[in-house]
Amino acid sequence: MPNCRRFAAIGVAAFLTAGTALAQEQAASTPGGFPVGPLTVYPGAELSQGYDDNLYTRPTNPKTSNFTLFSPYVRAEMKSGPHKFDAAFRINDSRYHDAPADSYTDYTLSGGADLVFSARAGLNLRAEYRQGHDPRGSTDRGVSATPDVYEDTSIRGLFRYGAPGARGRIEVDAAAGKHLFTNNRASTEASDRDTKGIGGTFFWRVGPRTELLVNMSQIEVDYPLATSTQDSSETRFLIGAKWEATAATTGTARFGRQRKEFDSATRQSFTDSSWDVGVRWSPLSYSVFDFATSKSASESTGFGDAIVGTNYGVTWSHAWSSRLRTQVLGNLRNDEFKGTGITRNEDTTSFGLKVGYDFRRWLRLGAEYTFTERDSNDSNFNYKRNLLLFTVGAAL
Repeated sequence: MPNCRRFAAIGVAAFLTAGTALAQEQAASTPGGFPVGPLTVYPGAELSQGYDDNLYTRPTNPKTSNFTLFSPYVRAEMKSGPHKFDAAFRINDSRYHDAPADSYTDYTLSGGADLVFSARAGLNLRAEYRQGHDPRGSTDRGVSATPDVYEDTSIRGLFRYGAPGARGRIEVDAAAGKHLFTNNRASTEASDRDTKGIGGTFFWRVGPRTELLVNMSQIEVDYPLATSTQDSSETRFLIGAKWEATAATTGTARFGRQRKEFDSATRQSFTDSSWDVGVRWSPLSYSVFDFATSKSASESTGFGDAIVGTNYGVTWSHAWSSRLRTQVLGNLRNDEFKGTGITRNEDTTSFGLKVGYDFRRWLRLGAEYTFTERDSNDSNFNYKRNLLLFTVGAAL
């Protein structure tokens, strides 16, 4: 912890000193881009220095490490009549100075198209390829000598029909994805999976700013390993509303049921409540509160049949000036592990503070602190964690 305090003091002092020296500079403006044929290209990069005091989320004898994170990225956009197209590529390269085996290089390549066929009909398409990782200690799989690296490939389409102000409108979406681990195969092969799903939402306008909605979705999860018993189907049925009560308050709320049914009789199928709620309150143009809560099932990471997660979160974003902004975040999550004879239940609480300062249109500084604590009925999974991060970002 003494290293943590010294690191925090140095970072905060540097942040405040630089901010004072440049406080009289001209206010920053929105980052720009440059044209490349029909495209507008937005390059940028971020360099962060951080400190993690519980790298493996252990209940005792935590591993601490400083780390350096470098994140270059590029985004491109194009318009053709009413249609919009975009593509992006980002690298996240992190080096842990006191735990080199945990260093990683993640990257994401994505692209999309928003096609407008008429005032009533449109189609949004998205595709993404990502190389990511599960940090050691973050799952219930066996801990290997290095993080578990995976490849995610996904494609999604959303078709919408109905003018924005129409009495009724509909959205139909379909998606498919593959989650494939590329190392530590002795422990990760059983977690490879393919997913495909389809869903639809019907909106019915009952007021100038209020719509009722009905949503239904079906997802099939297939594990390629021949001996796996985790193949399943998930069904959700939700009803709710979408509203803009005033210019300061907007939100969407959906409540209903979910059913996860396993193909194998050795797994325990279940039915549970489910919801998604998001509300934004903007009492001032420069101050916004976001409230969110959800409940849904997710795949097991090595223990039990599945996990039902209930999440509650709030974020306060405030712009103190055209340069200085802050975010305060709070989150509570409950994870209930499903399976015959399983009683594991965990509450994870987190609190965060972020500060950002724009020195120029193209140059910004950031600092953030996050505290996380997990309380489990199995003490082997309890932990506390402090994370500090100081960032310099540049964009054209």
